[in-house]
Amino acid sequence: MNQAITMALPVLGLIIALMIYEMPFIYDTAYTATMELSDDPLIITVSDLHLESNTRDLTCIGNYIRGLNHGNTYLIINGDLFDKAHKQELNQSHIRELINRLDLAGINGLREVIYITAIYDHDPRTHCGETTYTVNGIKVRVIRGIAKLIIGSNTIWFLHGDYIVKNGLIASLMNRLLGGSYDRLVRSAIGAREGDWVVIGHTHVPGINSESRIANTGSWINRFINAANTAVIINGLGGVELVRVKCVS
Repeated sequence: MNQAITMALPVLGLIIALMIYEMPFIYDTAYTATMELSDDPLIITVSDLHLESNTRDLTCIGNYIRGLNHGNTYLIINGDLFDKAHKQELNQSHIRELINRLDLAGINGLREVIYITAIYDHDPRTHCGETTYTVNGIKVRVIRGIAKLIIGSNTIWFLHGDYIVKNGLIASLMNRLLGGSYDRLVRSAIGAREGDWVVIGHTHVPGINSESRIANTGSWINRFINAANTAVIINGLGGVELVRVKCVS
């Protein structure tokens, strides 16, 4: 019995160490940017575009925003915009690629693009919590961490999700096999209140859970599951909706 315990202890220690490694919120603190929006904003959120590996025409995202014709629109890119750029420093060329690939130039009413980067993989690295670029007349606010948006009495949190569990497949399996445990962990780790909404990506599985008040934007690339072409829409009253954007390819 003692020999079995002696052999089991290192294995248990390794499992615990791997769990801690996979859950950065345990040992790291993410930057949180708090923003107050007024004047009846419309927020469109997409994530997991993985641009370098995604050869599809993504101009349908810009065209979709044009079609909404709303005078106070914010586009949030909720992480994994890029795929193989994590060894690079974020720079103006990355922002230009975002604007060009999504065809965001010249959209009336597009107030700001908010790019929340994945922290541990895929997206380019930044060394500050928040920075701003202006390209082709478009303001792009880059946040490395979490965005907390306040609209009247409503609070909505946005984060990619790798701050909670690094590996998106593991996060997805936690939800599937353990009854939504990843979603609950996200809410608990960032300190979201009961009435707050939380919007994530990372798992590539789109959906809205009205009971737990958590929404997942899904992905735009065939990886783990087929591309969903989905976005999460939030209006000025705090209403949350999952929509499918029509794309040619």
